[in-house]
Amino acid sequence: MKILVTDADGQLGRALDRLLSARGIPSIMLSDAQLDLSDANAVAAALEHHQPDYVVNARMFGDLEPQEPEPSGWDLAYEQGVRVLADACQRAGAALLHLSSERVFDGSKATAYTENDTLQPVTPIGRSQQRAETAVREHCEHSLILRSSWIFGPDGHNFLTYIIDQAQTSDVIRIVDTQRGCPTAAVDLARVVLAMLEQVDCDVEPALWGIYHYAGSDVTHWHIFAEAIVKAAKKYLEGEVDTVEAVYLSAEDQSRRPQNLELSTRKILATFGIKQMPWRRGVQDALKECFEGPDMQGRDILS
Repeated sequence: MKILVTDADGQLGRALDRLLSARGIPSIMLSDAQLDLSDANAVAAALEHHQPDYVVNARMFGDLEPQEPEPSGWDLAYEQGVRVLADACQRAGAALLHLSSERVFDGSKATAYTENDTLQPVTPIGRSQQRAETAVREHCEHSLILRSSWIFGPDGHNFLTYIIDQAQTSDVIRIVDTQRGCPTAAVDLARVVLAMLEQVDCDVEPALWGIYHYAGSDVTHWHIFAEAIVKAAKKYLEGEVDTVEAVYLSAEDQSRRPQNLELSTRKILATFGIKQMPWRRGVQDALKECFEGPDMQGRDILS
């Protein structure tokens, strides 16, 4: 099994790099600078040169707060890149695992979203991700779409690293608290990606291609997530935050934001036997890596 990973310098890409290296699995890690997914010729050449069995499109959008940036052209480039990659995988005979998120839903459901729920995104990123999912399904026969949520870890700019920065410079951290959802450690998501590919590689019947959800357990709110990070980080930080304050928006502003972004993981458990990892454990592991450095040699994080 040979795996090519795009966006290798992102959160999930770095987590996959450490995991695949620790497991001794042949892999090619390509950053955005090394491979422009919107360049069809470059993508086709990369797949022909490396001849991977599987391609993981590890592009994820960071969650800092439940706020949505205005689009600035990134969405068209993202959608085009996914379409090009899916088409190239189909032509090269490589299977594609594409990462998506809970943002493809409108957040109005009272219970956790399943893979069969209607897609109705209300944010620019969500609409772009919906179109990207459609491109994967239409252009690549052997594909997996994995939706996750609230990705955090020691790499890059995400909610955990944002809270750490705030904790070192502020007495009070204020968090807009309009959503509930399930934080997911990048290292945990890497574990899931590899577990899925290993089982698909066994050619089981019926084929496992399709859409799946994975997120950490348990469901929480943004300010509780922030409080857990601050509490776990106290042993590493010299300063100490006095308060993590939940900020509540007006009814009008709140109505424009998804309220519930919880994902059901029953299908991935029933199909792959993959169980959720508590996100609080992921916070502790990520903070240890942030402040003490990675310790992956000889460690099998699938255990």
